[in-house]
Amino acid sequence: MLPRMMTSALAWSAVLLYAAIAGALAWRASRRTDDLDSYAVGSRDLPAALVGLALTAQLTSVATFVINPGLVFHFGLSALLGYGAAAGLGITLGLIVFTGRFRRVGASVAALTLPQWLGARFGSPALRGGFAALSLGLVAYAVLIVVALALVLSGLLGVPAVAVAAALTALAVATVALGGANGHAWTGAIQALVMLGVAVLLIAAGLPSIFDGSLKETLVAANPALMGITNPGSPWFRNLFEVFVCNFVVGGALVCQPHIVSKALFLKDDRQVRTYLATAVVAGTVFLGVLVVGLYARAVVPAATPIDQVVPTWIALQFPATVQIGIAIGLLCAGLSTLEGILLALASILSVDVHPAWRRHTGASPTAALAFGRRGLIAIGIVTAALAAYQLAHPTAGSVAIFAQYGVYLLFTAAFVPLLGGMFLRMDGAAALAAAGAAVATYLGLAIFDLGPMTNNPAYLATCGIGAGGAAAAVVAAARKIRATTPDAGAYPAAS
Repeated sequence: MLPRMMTSALAWSAVLLYAAIAGALAWRASRRTDDLDSYAVGSRDLPAALVGLALTAQLTSVATFVINPGLVFHFGLSALLGYGAAAGLGITLGLIVFTGRFRRVGASVAALTLPQWLGARFGSPALRGGFAALSLGLVAYAVLIVVALALVLSGLLGVPAVAVAAALTALAVATVALGGANGHAWTGAIQALVMLGVAVLLIAAGLPSIFDGSLKETLVAANPALMGITNPGSPWFRNLFEVFVCNFVVGGALVCQPHIVSKALFLKDDRQVRTYLATAVVAGTVFLGVLVVGLYARAVVPAATPIDQVVPTWIALQFPATVQIGIAIGLLCAGLSTLEGILLALASILSVDVHPAWRRHTGASPTAALAFGRRGLIAIGIVTAALAAYQLAHPTAGSVAIFAQYGVYLLFTAAFVPLLGGMFLRMDGAAALAAAGAAVATYLGLAIFDLGPMTNNPAYLATCGIGAGGAAAAVVAAARKIRATTPDAGAYPAAS
């Protein structure tokens, strides 16, 4: 076993090497980032497989490697089925349904961001501004990533978790501000390859316990409820609706996040979509397999270990120090790939959607808008680091994952129906606004007033919100159709 000081030195060397490589890639990409378009969506000459790997790295994030296995550890097979099977299937179908059409419509309206796409598609400044504001919910997920990485790295580096969180945030802000989309895509693809190696290592570590039956015996001995398809004693996997329906709906809607769906705009034409999707689905399936680590950990990790500490504890008990360092770098890749994607999406929204509204009376140049977005990243970084420090001391409901879900789920709950209607239906701006408004009102109303036994579950809130959004859009569309067929009703403009 390596001495503690040598382990820390090796960990510092590996992290600093990672930071140097990320900085070099960002600097290289900055030479190809000369305008707002190339900053937001790249030069559109990147290989489709590379963009697919970058997408998968963002979709996976450190939550899949660290936080969600902790939930599987505490709640068993029901959590694995919910997050691995139901949500995984939803994500796959969501990518297949949304990617090609979002890219084509986005190209036709020259959109660089999700709010701009919605505003242009429906001719609605209100939708554009509303989703620019809702996109700030991505900060909650950025906090999850920073907290999870800080918990993994602080022990290896011998540095307080709060200091690690601040340093990681600063690194991500700097690389995104410098390299933009081109740097993010190349960095994300490399990160995904490292993550694949770590994922295979983690999954393989417990396979013997599956084949010899000892894993099942361990779970039954610990708590028979861990082997159930549902877990009535859990907060979020109590019944089939929560395990399968809610997680499937959320998986499909997850694709509607700005840093995910906008990856389709990196592609040059539809011929690249198939390769892009195949790469993302194959790699994503491997990453979802890491959730089984939560079951492996039951054999060695104390049952009372907090959700966010389960995987770091298991890694420390399962692997020698040198392997732990390699795994930590893989987790660093998993976290920073998503964090960088979120920051890029927010910087692009600040530049493309917020700055023109901010300077509407004086005019704004693309150069000034890009500078505005980059400066805004600094403020976002400060807020992220501060919230991460608070969550390290006071995790919401025992896990930063719940804090993140409340922020992010509201965003894609509001976006799902307008995006679906804008791509495949003749939905107009009024119906899209009604859908988004009803989704937000339902989500917040159920959560604030605690209306029902499942309102503590953000996935349940999102499912209800999406259903309410669809119903509101249908009512508005039906009312307009009735009015249009009524004598002297007047004409309404066709959907753009």
